[in-house]
Amino acid sequence: MSSVDRMCVMSVMLAVMVCGVAVAEEPVPVTPVETHWLDALTKGTPKVDVRLRYEHADQEGLKASDAVTVRPRVGYETQPIGMFRGYIEFEDVAALNNSDDYNAAGTNPGGAGRTSIADVEGAELNQAYVLVTCPLTGARATLGRQRLGLDNERFIGSVGWRQNDQVYDAASIAATVAERLDLQYSYIDNVNRIYGEAHGTTPAGERFNAADLDSDSHLLHATARLCPHATLAGYGYLLDLGDGGFGASNSSDTVGMRLTGAFDVREGVALKYEGEYARQSDNDATAAGMNYDAEYYRGQLECAVKPVSLGAGYEVLGSDNGVGFQTPLATLHAFNGWADVFLNTPGSGLRDCYVFAGARLPLDLNGQVAYHDFGADTGSLDYGTEADAKVSRTFGQSLTLLAKYATYHADGDPANPRPADVDKVMVEATFAF
Repeated sequence: MSSVDRMCVMSVMLAVMVCGVAVAEEPVPVTPVETHWLDALTKGTPKVDVRLRYEHADQEGLKASDAVTVRPRVGYETQPIGMFRGYIEFEDVAALNNSDDYNAAGTNPGGAGRTSIADVEGAELNQAYVLVTCPLTGARATLGRQRLGLDNERFIGSVGWRQNDQVYDAASIAATVAERLDLQYSYIDNVNRIYGEAHGTTPAGERFNAADLDSDSHLLHATARLCPHATLAGYGYLLDLGDGGFGASNSSDTVGMRLTGAFDVREGVALKYEGEYARQSDNDATAAGMNYDAEYYRGQLECAVKPVSLGAGYEVLGSDNGVGFQTPLATLHAFNGWADVFLNTPGSGLRDCYVFAGARLPLDLNGQVAYHDFGADTGSLDYGTEADAKVSRTFGQSLTLLAKYATYHADGDPANPRPADVDKVMVEATFAF
């Protein structure tokens, strides 16, 4: 990373810290809980999460895929032993129908020629970490395999929609240095992506999945709560994702700032807003020939008048030198449509103009619809449009039922990098306690 890049990161972090200095207060000491080590190990908290899903995916030019998968996840958290607490979690993804009925992101040869559904079978250690809490400051260090989710997970997330999580072998430190200022730093040694431990970088994964990334990455993040209606975040994500084809083409330096907030216009009417800007450039780990400096910006406004909410947004992942702004560690399904057409940004970038609505429906159902209009950042090329719909219901604190539908219609321009229509139907049940 050049000295200019380092100065940009430091400037962003300093700007957010300065905003919080005026409200600084002494941290409240945390008194460690004294627990015998045997009680801490045997009287901890078990966690169980089972998700059953049916997904149908049909992309123009390929055969349709149908996947019925179940993912049981079992975890155990110890009680504190002084400053220390441990957590371990296992999960297993299994197909209940013939696994060749769908293309598991290229990891099953029998699914070749079918539309991709990226739920790969396999059992693995999902999380295993030690949490250390400083009794004087309340600062927390997490060491080991862990989930990471920053802000809205547009850049760093766990890909929670897929059956197998994206988790990180990392060391993270988080601290509240003032009443309204939080700082976090993470060093990522390895990225365990959603394709499973059985499909690492060689030979299967490197072709396009790169399921296991040998990382040397640094994440810096600060959050300042400016007032009850505004929160400012600043970040620097310095990604070195290894020497493989996927890792090298997605290594980059990204710095940015994000402003969010909400306020009541009057009784029963609330407004929420989001605004974000970032710049991304190549670094020493980026693949040779990828020299670029691209912008990202996003604005969204939502108005809620119970039981209905309406919103609109505009997101741009820019392009420079034929390279699009990439977010390889994001929870991508949450952005740019549920058909997952734009998991990778085209070389000409991406502009997503969207509207959405949500409502509380009869039978205690929650509904949401959205419409996206996609186009290139450079040039006037239209990619296509997408319509999405979702309905869900939660029963108590343990059971959630969900159904989603997404349909993407591609523009017919022969230069379109996403020329195939895509339809998806997703139905799932999640039981957790």
